Amino acid sequence: MSTTKINITPIENKYIRLILSLENMDKEKLEDLGDSFLVKINKKSKSGNELYFSIFFNKKLMNKPVKSSNPSVSITKNKNLISLEVTMMLELTEIQKAGDFYLVNKEYATTPAFEFSYKMNQAYYDKKIGQYLESERAEEDIEEKENIDL
Repeated sequence: MSTTKINITPIENKYIRLILSLENMDKEKLEDLGDSFLVKINKKSKSGNELYFSIFFNKKLMNKPVKSSNPSVSITKNKNLISLEVTMMLELTEIQKAGDFYLVNKEYATTPAFEFSYKMNQAYYDKKIGQYLESERAEEDIEEKENIDL
């Protein structure tokens, strides 16, 4: 049974590290295009968050070492199961408010090429990003006040 995980972490009050993991995906879910594969994922969680992800990659990329770049992509194969991990660094401004949701849309024309769209609800955004940003701003305000008092 395959699992999909998304981990969002704010970094230095101006970046977001987003990690998408697709684990133990059956090879039959991949669209075989000769020397390449196409993967399309479209999921909606019970909380209303929505993920759309598609990736097109050459079969030679499986089990290759990951290069540290933005984005970094790791594709591993174990028997008939495939795991995929994508790590992206985004600027805070790349998350756009859209009604009651926050939206991330990215396309990468890299090797491998992929498209990523994630729509998260207000509660999830506040839990993962909003609370962190508020605590960072509070710390900056305290430091600024201390500098003024000196």
